Amino acid sequence: MRYRDIVTTLAAALLPCMASAQTRPVAAEDLFKMTFLNAALLSPDGAHVLVGTKKMNGPKNSYERAIDLIEVRTGAITANVTGKIGDGDYAWMPDGASFVFIRRAPGAMPQLYRYTLGTKQVVQLTRLAPGVSSPVVSHDGKHIALSVNSPDAQPNTYVDFTKAGFEPTDEEKKSDIRTIDRLFFETNGQGYTYQDHLHIWIVDADGGNAKQLTFGRWSEAFDAWSPDDRTILFDSLQRESVDQGPNDVYIVSANGGQPSKLPSEDVANNGLFYSVDGNRILTFRSGVTDNAAYASLDSTKIDGNDAQTIVAKNTVSWGDSVLGDMREDGGLCMRPLPNGKQALVNVDGPGYSNLRIVDLANGELTDVTAPKGEAWSCSISADGKTAAYLYSDFTHPADVYVADLATGETRQLTNVNAAYLALVTLSTPQEFWVDVPAGQSQGPNAKVQAWFMPATGGTRGTKHATLLEIHGGPELQFGDTFFQEFQYYASLGYNIVFTDPAGSTGHGYAFEEALESDFGDAMFADVEAAMNVAVERPDVDSDRLGVLGGSYGGYAVLWVIAHTNRYKAAVGERVGSFLQSENLAADFAGKNGLGGGYYTWGPPWDPASTSYAKFSPLTYVENVRASLLILHSDLDTRATIDQTLQEFTALKILGRDVTYVAVPNENHNLSRTGSPIHRVERLNLIAGWLANYLHP
Repeated sequence: MRYRDIVTTLAAALLPCMASAQTRPVAAEDLFKMTFLNAALLSPDGAHVLVGTKKMNGPKNSYERAIDLIEVRTGAITANVTGKIGDGDYAWMPDGASFVFIRRAPGAMPQLYRYTLGTKQVVQLTRLAPGVSSPVVSHDGKHIALSVNSPDAQPNTYVDFTKAGFEPTDEEKKSDIRTIDRLFFETNGQGYTYQDHLHIWIVDADGGNAKQLTFGRWSEAFDAWSPDDRTILFDSLQRESVDQGPNDVYIVSANGGQPSKLPSEDVANNGLFYSVDGNRILTFRSGVTDNAAYASLDSTKIDGNDAQTIVAKNTVSWGDSVLGDMREDGGLCMRPLPNGKQALVNVDGPGYSNLRIVDLANGELTDVTAPKGEAWSCSISADGKTAAYLYSDFTHPADVYVADLATGETRQLTNVNAAYLALVTLSTPQEFWVDVPAGQSQGPNAKVQAWFMPATGGTRGTKHATLLEIHGGPELQFGDTFFQEFQYYASLGYNIVFTDPAGSTGHGYAFEEALESDFGDAMFADVEAAMNVAVERPDVDSDRLGVLGGSYGGYAVLWVIAHTNRYKAAVGERVGSFLQSENLAADFAGKNGLGGGYYTWGPPWDPASTSYAKFSPLTYVENVRASLLILHSDLDTRATIDQTLQEFTALKILGRDVTYVAVPNENHNLSRTGSPIHRVERLNLIAGWLANYLHP
């Protein structure tokens, strides 16, 4: 279909939704008025749902986290049921009469507690000096598995104090120098992590008889108890590796002993669980050389033999990768049904994530929730009849829902942001599709999914400045979920165009993989195709266009403004500018960094490997004419600070209009989990920059 045909078809449907007299524009400061939800956990008897809440505390510039208890039958909510701000990380006991959770009391390490519904009593269960996290209750309720950190001992100071001639303080006796001999030694948002080793412990249901099950310099991620509660299944990378995961699969006895590793040509990803009869193990398996690969779903006997593929590789985009700014990515939830033949799982589709049932015999998938919106954080009742989950769409932040797994009937239990939503004017994005430009390789009959979000502010009936938003990842996607930042820009009088270009999840393996060998141009062709449609609209001022993005989206902004002069203003956040150094300095630096890095483009230090320079925006920096704001957090180890400094310095030398905003004490996730004040400041700084050039 030609661009003009698309515009003609959609013109009537995509008219701006202007502000009504009964509501007000969205403000950046509205983040202080909203409630964010995470981790919906249905009780085994299906009677209650636990959900984590998060609210901004402005005066303290912090988040207040709590656990809410929801009655499924009535929707009645007991807010902050455990009575303390900061409680979280919870798990139901098998009878549904109580649950355990982690409390982080001031000045103390996190410990395990239990809350009993009938008595409303809170009891502390553990007093382990290192603290605990991630409780998982055995099927019989007699034991609880926990993660416990065993950090390396701090070395003695490398000083002979006798020769120095003075007596050191206790603090001076220990060195703060770090000696690192492994890759992946830090994690964005956590800092240095090489010295921390998360191990599996178990305690009795009353917190007694604490026992450590795993040891050593490698961390373990706990996944599942066996149905008979005799063993525990976990994944771990227990070897030196130049690749960042995924991990191998292990089984350890609940009585302790040496864990056994399951043989596999591949490595496991996540979502491990036992079959209902305990005779088989189901895992997601993927390699490390292809960052776009969709994991297969496999089944083996508990000794690792008799491997069977249920769903082939590169077939299904498992989990929820829809981007929003209310939380971090939804991730994967998978729950085996008690019939032993099926499992509940969330799956990405084009611009959405929904819940589906996967047949464990033939791999067939059946929708539970409609193919729209964003569904994540699923859990099921013990009888397998009911699921609880979180759900969001374009005009509603996340709420708790339940679904009848037999009929697919869904019911909304909460409406935590109803009062706020009634106050503000929201824009409803309108979907459109464009053909993949000629010469691109996103698969047969591929199209680019995009949305036009009409301005709600400004003057009715006039042309509006329009912003192109490019998502990060790049193996993520925009879709049908609430994005407060976009609503804010619409209230300021901007139209917003956002797309899922090459590299996006939810659109098939070929579409995602197309970016690996064409890191800049494939994306650029797709977003430009969408903008070619948008600028034909009568409500778009093609002389007032801006482009924004963060992470890979920040890289994309630099790429776009170096390859076209269409945009007057640009905002790049946590950018990538020079891929050779990014692929050697980021916290993911290794052979499979940057979507396969070494495997796709060759060694970054090899002068014959021209791809790094070819796909680096810095190579084309002399072409930049747009006014650019670059925003970078000082503690960001995912997109290292040199990426911003190199682009900024080059543009300054060239005499271009560029400004660098440095945000202290924040990391790569500023826009989603940064401190409240900084999150709101960020929005207002960006809005101020855009207004100088685009005059909404």
